[in-house]
Amino acid sequence: MFVIADNQALTSKGFEQMLSGLEVRHAANRRELAALLSAHPTAGVILDYGLFDFEGLPGLLVTIRRFASAHWLMVAAEFNHDLLQLLSSEARVSFLTKDSGADQLHSAIEALKRGERTICQAVTEQLSGHTPQAPDRLTPAETEVLRLIARGMTAREIAEARHSSFYTVTTHKKNLFRKLGVSTAYEATRYAIRAGLADPVEYYI
Repeated sequence: MFVIADNQALTSKGFEQMLSGLEVRHAANRRELAALLSAHPTAGVILDYGLFDFEGLPGLLVTIRRFASAHWLMVAAEFNHDLLQLLSSEARVSFLTKDSGADQLHSAIEALKRGERTICQAVTEQLSGHTPQAPDRLTPAETEVLRLIARGMTAREIAEARHSSFYTVTTHKKNLFRKLGVSTAYEATRYAIRAGLADPVEYYI
């Protein structure tokens, strides 16, 4: 099931047509969205954050984490730094600008149907910025943890994927953050992309 949470009639209708043949519901506000996700916790959500009453970005993050099994496609004319900083490390959140081409739009919708993450080219470029030198001082283990952080994985998920302890992963994370001079998963993700340590093909469109 899919929820379209976009109060612009033309945009909403366009997304509905692209989801033709599938069960689609519409949410006009945060309360309606929460009610639909309570009934359908694994739904795919197409959301224009700017048109909803989340009372700031923390309210949006609380909703996304409350419904942790849902997949979110954030759509906007453009994304500001604060929103990307808050959400870029959330593995179930994708990004699409409303001026994206037809191919990118189609790819984003198809990925949402599969429960896969995508980030459009405009947001990719916004995250990338200039390219720094790769951090040679990172150990192989730290580099691998950085790559997995950039894919939106939590420390517990990384520990499971690497067959390591949670303590070992958090130690690697703490060390690589210190070496890179970053303090958040967003900053680490941005560094990994700019340094060529994260493969954009895995989740970008």
